[in-house]
Amino acid sequence: MMEELLFKQMHFVRKRTIAALDATTEKLADEMPGEVKNSIRWNLGHIFVAQDTLLYPFIGEAHHVPENYLELFKMGSSPHHWVEEAPSLQEIRKYLVDQPRRIQADLSGKLEEPIDRPFKLGDYELSTLGELLSFAIWHEGLHQGTINTIKRTVGTEDLWSKVTEEIQPV
Repeated sequence: MMEELLFKQMHFVRKRTIAALDATTEKLADEMPGEVKNSIRWNLGHIFVAQDTLLYPFIGEAHHVPENYLELFKMGSSPHHWVEEAPSLQEIRKYLVDQPRRIQADLSGKLEEPIDRPFKLGDYELSTLGELLSFAIWHEGLHQGTINTIKRTVGTEDLWSKVTEEIQPV
């Protein structure tokens, strides 16, 4: 029952992340108003990178993150320091859409299992895969809030309507 609830929550939160992405233009994705250290694009990429690199090592498997994504979107990184072009929103979207199904398939039946070593956050300790997944879901919601804050700061009134990019001839 708890496993079903966690996977349901993971899919719900990811649908909201995809909705936020779909309501973001490529131009808006790179806005960093005021003293903001990261963009909407960075937050979306970071959600993908953080979930994979958090969960997969604890089941003894390699994460599914492209090498360049690690440098672009890892904790502590920032678009201010990027030396390569960032991926498009549509590329990030594909990774974000595919990830929850893969995680559910790979972790199903394992959420109650203890992890090899506790994951510590200050004096708080996570000791099962389910606790890690719950943390990852919370972390994603935290970054959704950041995305919404950036949008509001630059004057976006409608946070959820889908947008389409102008297709420019090549």
